[in-house]
Amino acid sequence: MNPSLPDHPTPDRPVAGDWLALREPADAAAREDSLPLIHRLVQYWEGLLAEDAPAEEPLVVVDLGAGTGANRAWLSRHLPGPQRWVLLDHDRALLDRAVSAAQEGGADVVPVLAGVEELSRVLAEHPGSRRLVTCSALLDLLSGEQIEELARVLAAEAVPALLALTVDGEVLLDPPHHFDAPVLGAFEDHQHRGELAGTAAVRLAAEALREQGMVVDVTPTPWWLSDQEWVRPLLERFLADRADAAVEHRPDLTAEAHAWLRTRLVDCARRKLRATVGHADVLALPPVS
Repeated sequence: MNPSLPDHPTPDRPVAGDWLALREPADAAAREDSLPLIHRLVQYWEGLLAEDAPAEEPLVVVDLGAGTGANRAWLSRHLPGPQRWVLLDHDRALLDRAVSAAQEGGADVVPVLAGVEELSRVLAEHPGSRRLVTCSALLDLLSGEQIEELARVLAAEAVPALLALTVDGEVLLDPPHHFDAPVLGAFEDHQHRGELAGTAAVRLAAEALREQGMVVDVTPTPWWLSDQEWVRPLLERFLADRADAAVEHRPDLTAEAHAWLRTRLVDCARRKLRATVGHADVLALPPVS
């Protein structure tokens, strides 16, 4: 397959590979809460396609915004095999890393250098009686229009979707700080810059999928960050990114954001800081006639 570049502009803040690596253990822990959704997905395939799907035919999984491949690495262990993964991303360096890691593990993968707007074409090029579209930590980076188009394609192709780990806007820090609200509020406003769905993405996706006739389940998959050994670097990056974005969005908060970050980094160093960061997973199934 010849990879094609996306027609729409790519995000102005490409997702850094080091951030994806830092968040991977938190994502993996959070996704344990989505196992009931995966069970319903597997039941859907068993009930609908048991007689139609040859045993040797692979499950075709299209991973939108595949990044470094963490979604495939986690989800492939919980899906029936054999599997063929179509890894789609607009970032060539991340895509190369994902493909390399998958092939080292013996996975059947197909790379596609493209944006989410290429989904209809990709599904046409990868038919199958059992297919799935998935993504992780992607929906908030899409526009409302892109989310609506994603829902339309899924419904038109009658393909299930598992859309994982989308932020929902809940951030609880313990102990609290009097600058939490202004800094985190400015960060959330920054996430809605332009036409980005931001923390409204879960609601927008569920609404769009239901309007297209899909059967939708949403389950919380929050990060619980406390004293796990991998938490400190993740929390430090999480806090720094929020302070930077808050200042970018509201330069008048510069002094407060920097003071807040200094205090919060000390809390991290002393292992005093606990955080709950809200995420949600969305399962969408075609209706069974």
